[in-house]
Amino acid sequence: MARLEDIAVAVGVTATTVANALKGRGNVSDATRMRIIECAQELGYRPNELARSLVQGKTFTLGFLLPTIANPFYPEIAEAIERTASEHGYQMLLCNSFYDFARGRQHLERLVNRWVDGVIVMGSSIDPADILAQFQRGFPIVLCDWQENEIAIQMPQVSVDFRMAGALAAQHLIALGHRHMAIIFDEPQQSLRFEGFRDTLLEADLALPEAMIQVGHSTLESGYNAAQKLIESPTRPTAIFATTDWMALGAMQAVQNAGLQVPQDISIIGLDDITVSAHIRPPLTTIAIPKVQLAFEATELLFRLIKGTPEPPLSRLIQPSLIVRQSTTVPPDI
Repeated sequence: MARLEDIAVAVGVTATTVANALKGRGNVSDATRMRIIECAQELGYRPNELARSLVQGKTFTLGFLLPTIANPFYPEIAEAIERTASEHGYQMLLCNSFYDFARGRQHLERLVNRWVDGVIVMGSSIDPADILAQFQRGFPIVLCDWQENEIAIQMPQVSVDFRMAGALAAQHLIALGHRHMAIIFDEPQQSLRFEGFRDTLLEADLALPEAMIQVGHSTLESGYNAAQKLIESPTRPTAIFATTDWMALGAMQAVQNAGLQVPQDISIIGLDDITVSAHIRPPLTTIAIPKVQLAFEATELLFRLIKGTPEPPLSRLIQPSLIVRQSTTVPPDI
């Protein structure tokens, strides 16, 4: 591998002149700079990134810790974080905890020990106490999409107004004329979504009976199984709100497999707006989480911490929005 000294000998200048020319600094004439750049290309010179890291005290690498990349909600966020990091000259290391806090702690310790410059941690990835311990030692960490059941800790974070998300789903179904609605939610992670939905129904003098409340696990299978129970209920709902798109897609399959139609017999609304939701049949009405904005805000906040300029606010609440597609309509009795 070519070294700075090899280029210096070939061009007839000092190694310091070569270093200054390649970094675009120092009193180097344009002609000499061009000769050095051309020589470096001919010799196949590559800068020593490890040496650069040692000099600058940075690795130009971010860590991204998430529960599982298998959930289609997370790849869109990972892509946006990596794109933003790249614009800052950084690369990204991705780690899955698989909802195992011990594994999450191990990942975080390894990222810190391998000297990444900072870490973005998604909700449900790790015990909050382990994150706080590293942050209090001065390590830059930003929480992203912190879940409703996770304790509120005084750390930089970018999350979503999940109570509003649940309220938006209820408002949409009420506006369509639904009076017999059900919910499938992941307990306790998604308690705010549930509360926003239930409280909005109560404000409209509509009940949410226990039989219309089903617990899922943010998977297709759990959405399918929960919807089956709702369909078999003596008072079948005219609409189902699943608190993730993944569960909503499972619920939709259960309705169709029961010989019913979506939305003519049962309307279904999800939450996330994952890419596939717009391309199934019928396309899924959903409460959209602005994932690109979520990732961008979290990454930019992390860079402020890395640079030592953490100007307030250090926390940001992102607002969800309703995306109306073809899986919801007026109830069959109207």
